[in-house]
Amino acid sequence: MFGFSKKDKRPQCPIPEERREWLEYAFGWLVDTFGKESIRQRSVLTPHYTDFPIRFNGDLKTGRETTDIIARQMGIDPNEIELFFYQDGIREIAAGDLGSTIYTSGDGRDGSLKSSSGRYLGRQDEGKFHIVLQEKNLREPEYMVATLAHELSHIKLLGEERLQENDEQLTDINTVIFGLGIFNANAAFSTFQNYRSSGWRKLGYLTQMDWGYVLALFAELRGEEHSDWTKHLCRNVKADFLKSQKYLKARNV
Repeated sequence: MFGFSKKDKRPQCPIPEERREWLEYAFGWLVDTFGKESIRQRSVLTPHYTDFPIRFNGDLKTGRETTDIIARQMGIDPNEIELFFYQDGIREIAAGDLGSTIYTSGDGRDGSLKSSSGRYLGRQDEGKFHIVLQEKNLREPEYMVATLAHELSHIKLLGEERLQENDEQLTDINTVIFGLGIFNANAAFSTFQNYRSSGWRKLGYLTQMDWGYVLALFAELRGEEHSDWTKHLCRNVKADFLKSQKYLKARNV
């Protein structure tokens, strides 16, 4: 009568519309590429001994064993992966077919620090995929899993020729498709503290809100409204996940 409109009380999307559309497009492309049913049936790995029966003591063997578990989870033959390590403080190492140099501490051009936790170097002459991992990751199991999940995700997309050009954000989302999204979402933004320093660090190419939305899409695809794996999400990511889940549920009513 007076021209007042009722306020829309439906849950709002926690991310901008343009970003939502792209994430849904990317997620849909991965679903079409790897198959809806296989994604629904695949187990979700969690930071628990049942999924990673490894004694994480910081040695190189730990990195190899972790790589093998992730490879099998993603349907990659572990024998096709050659894993290399580099130490803190080494400025550069030789790369493979995808470039000549990997900068590990600083690139010397703008004075800024530029760190790389890992790198996918492609398939080399002997036929194996080369992955490089920073040794300090061996002391942080969950961070190591996230790094390796991203690098092995490159194998699924670039190495197995599903993509012709690299897309880092799509590579991040692909970790969710293969049941490893908990680790990468939690590592997206984290704080650290040791005897020398404290601060924050970022891993990957998606925001925490992005991760929350993609994980909600994943749960929706699998028909999971309440899943045990969500209890392993860090507080901020889980909050974004729950907001996204409420939005998706309301949208589909």
